[in-house]
Amino acid sequence: MHDFADSLPDGRLEEADLALANCLQIAPRASWATLGDVLGVSAATAARRWRRLAATGQAWVTATGGSSLWRSLCDAFLDIQCHPAQRGRVALALARDPRTKSVMEVASGRDLHVNVITSDLHALSRFVLDQVSRLPGVVRVDVQISTHTYMSGSAWRLDALSRTQRERLQPAAAPSRPARTGRLSPADHTLLLALAPDGRLPVTELAERTGASHTATRRRLSRLEQSGAISFRCEISQHLTGWPVTTLLWGRVPQGDRKRVSERLARMPEIRLLVATSGGTNFRVSTWLRSTAGAHDLEERITAALPEFEIVEHAVVLRTVKRLGWILDDLGRRRECAPIDPWCPKDTPIPSADPDEYEE
Repeated sequence: MHDFADSLPDGRLEEADLALANCLQIAPRASWATLGDVLGVSAATAARRWRRLAATGQAWVTATGGSSLWRSLCDAFLDIQCHPAQRGRVALALARDPRTKSVMEVASGRDLHVNVITSDLHALSRFVLDQVSRLPGVVRVDVQISTHTYMSGSAWRLDALSRTQRERLQPAAAPSRPARTGRLSPADHTLLLALAPDGRLPVTELAERTGASHTATRRRLSRLEQSGAISFRCEISQHLTGWPVTTLLWGRVPQGDRKRVSERLARMPEIRLLVATSGGTNFRVSTWLRSTAGAHDLEERITAALPEFEIVEHAVVLRTVKRLGWILDDLGRRRECAPIDPWCPKDTPIPSADPDEYEE
């Protein structure tokens, strides 16, 4: 069991911890000196607090492909129905697969909702038709292709800093410009996977792990950041954020209204992910809410503000099994690193999973 003695009695994090996590959402690789200066503490204190949060699985920084890189690949959502006795096994097996970004167990409409990313449509087809559909326990798989991401979870922020503190962090946040290609060199790929378990690994340690020189590693990392090919993201256990409930919405929006609707939805603090998709519904929305009752309130606000957005279906997430390359426990704490790798060989088998292990 993890030791949560440093959390508040009701399970929430202290304000100082939330502020540190908020800093790392804005500037995930900022130096401890910079973070300490913004927070008004020493660099050693900031580092010590972060080590405690990371060691207990309450917060972490990871690295994945950036949004500009993902746009050049094939991103899709799978709705999977399973035999009840096999649901946990299927969820964990898919969570361990390098082609999945997230895996959720859902209360209605489907058993699992899985975000998949592959090198191209052919690779997606082979993965879905030849592997996922043939997993023991899988009854049905429905696929929606993501056609545009209006807002991603990396933009979601804790509101734990003042405006002045946020502004002081901006110079430490890496600027980006659109990546030109979805292909990484073998050395780029190696560096990205080395950063997945800990996005704050120092360049010296990265160089040792990848077998490159310190100078080459620093130059490569800088290039990947500035091109938008790599993205660093600070994650916090959802139960500790004050927004413990995840819901999903599927809707339809007329083509001419998509831009205006997406801009209005993106301003709602509950919304974390907003994606245009193929299929009978063309918008998918993921939210974090303070309670299950908040789902009704949010839908009423959306309907009142955007009557052209027809909400077709909604669902409450029972458990997030994987989020952005990490398998989580029941409280959303990181448990096992499962890096995202859409460039893995197309015949890579889906890993096996033991349902007893899943229930630990």
